[in-house]
Amino acid sequence: MNKLEDQMALISQIYLGGYPQVAPQQAESKPRRRRKKNKGGENNLSMTKKRKLSQEQVDLLEHHFGNEHKLESERKDRLASELGLDPRQVAVWFQNRRARWKNKKLEEEFSKLKSDHDEVVLEKCRLESEV
Repeated sequence: MNKLEDQMALISQIYLGGYPQVAPQQAESKPRRRRKKNKGGENNLSMTKKRKLSQEQVDLLEHHFGNEHKLESERKDRLASELGLDPRQVAVWFQNRRARWKNKKLEEEFSKLKSDHDEVVLEKCRLESEV
């Protein structure tokens, strides 16, 4: 355990000594614009309340996403009719799922690269201590 603590101390010295902390510069903040909510009027009839998908619907969508991440028009229409959803809802679900899948892939890749980097830094420290 003592060796591991020594290695971690070396890593923290390298990171803290080699890379100065720089605070990101704050840009001038502009007030954000908010979307106007539709409080009645001509489009009120077409607007419906957003519904949460049932677990059965999510499971079926996940199963189809596992087979193919992209959604073709025919497949989207077939899935929508099977699930009793609007084809646009299915398309948006797939788009959001692809975004989550991509983020997860990037996080996994980052973790692997960080692990590899830490191993290389430890090896470098070990070699430097031999010299």
